[in-house]
Amino acid sequence: MKKTFWLILVVSIVLVLALSACQRSASGPPVTTPTTGGDLPFPVPATQNPVQVILTQTAIAKGPTGEATPVVVPTATTGETVILPTATTAAVQPTAAPTAAPQGPAAVWVPTPGLPTTYTIQLGEFPYCIARRFNVDPGELLSLNGLNLNSRPAAGTSLKIPTSGKTWSAGSRALVSHPATYTVSSGDTAYSIGCRYGDVDPNGIIAVNNLQSPTNLTAGQTLQIP
Repeated sequence: MKKTFWLILVVSIVLVLALSACQRSASGPPVTTPTTGGDLPFPVPATQNPVQVILTQTAIAKGPTGEATPVVVPTATTGETVILPTATTAAVQPTAAPTAAPQGPAAVWVPTPGLPTTYTIQLGEFPYCIARRFNVDPGELLSLNGLNLNSRPAAGTSLKIPTSGKTWSAGSRALVSHPATYTVSSGDTAYSIGCRYGDVDPNGIIAVNNLQSPTNLTAGQTLQIP
């Protein structure tokens, strides 16, 4: 009787286990939890904004010249890479070439008005030249300074200039017509060139030609004549 009981119990347990195994469904693939990245080709942590991740990756991928380069992102599982397209940079427009500054008017020499009481002879000058330049009577100039027609005072000699009001009366003060330019000859100075034309102020020649050494000119040099 006892053996029959235990046999029935064992058979019952086996049947129960068999029925339970038949009712269980076949195991399926593990359920994965979708990420918050939507359709992104790479996983994005739930705490990050997907749009911000793409913008950050694009900024990092830009080269030193500002040109965008593709962003290569490794996937989380297979190790394959995904290339994200980046926006192209706008073409750089060429800047306009700077225009040259307009040139100002040519220098114009304006002599100081009035008549000096003394004048220092410069290299290449003589008394008659000084009388023509200052429009004074040459005889009075020679007499005031104890000179004659043949006198040639050395450079550095101080002459007194007559103030009686008598002017040059020996014809035109200009020896020759004034040209626009003059080509320097050997031995010329700004002062001898002024005397060549009679009434041309050598200070004007120095000023308009910006001469640094008016007594050391170069043969062949072209000067403007004011």
